[in-house]
Amino acid sequence: MKINPAAALVAGGLTLALAGGVLTWCSLPNGPAPAGQVPRVMETRDAVALPDFTLRGPRGEFRNSDLLGRWTFMFFGYTQCPDICPTALALMKDIKAIAVSPAPTFNVVFVSVDPRRDTNELLRDYLAAFDAAFIGVSGSDEALRPLTDALKVEYRRHDEKDSRTYTVDHGAAIHLIDPRGRPVAVFPPPQQAAVLAAEFARLAAH
Repeated sequence: MKINPAAALVAGGLTLALAGGVLTWCSLPNGPAPAGQVPRVMETRDAVALPDFTLRGPRGEFRNSDLLGRWTFMFFGYTQCPDICPTALALMKDIKAIAVSPAPTFNVVFVSVDPRRDTNELLRDYLAAFDAAFIGVSGSDEALRPLTDALKVEYRRHDEKDSRTYTVDHGAAIHLIDPRGRPVAVFPPPQQAAVLAAEFARLAAH
């Protein structure tokens, strides 16, 4: 029987996440918080539109204009992440299921910081394991920089000696972009779907 590589990655990641109970991934500033901490919502004051950027994914180019007219949850990671990424994507799938009127619909954008390995085909298959509507994009460090600088996202690829099976340090925060393309909130871990759904409804109502 032929095994879908993306599905295998997702299954393995979710198994590790559940077995561990608590995410223990990286030490970057927006990495996991201590277990039991009440989820925080760090709202962005005096929000301004994100700077111009151009990324690419299975659906073609992705630009600032693709953020307009709809709310967006955005997460930065990579498909071979063993725990944080599959957990975050599963969480956003749960938020989508929980969110009801008057909360508007929203997009989920997964930004890969590992363009070498995360091809368009892999991004498409990986995200389809969660929700086929999720959008996957990536780009070179230069192409990612406008977004990562504006959102204060840090990452580091450990590919100095191994260009195939390296890991990537990255944070676990989920960013919320409003229909005008402005980052209006960041949700650091620990994250709970019901809490994020409620906060999204509150923010969207303003």
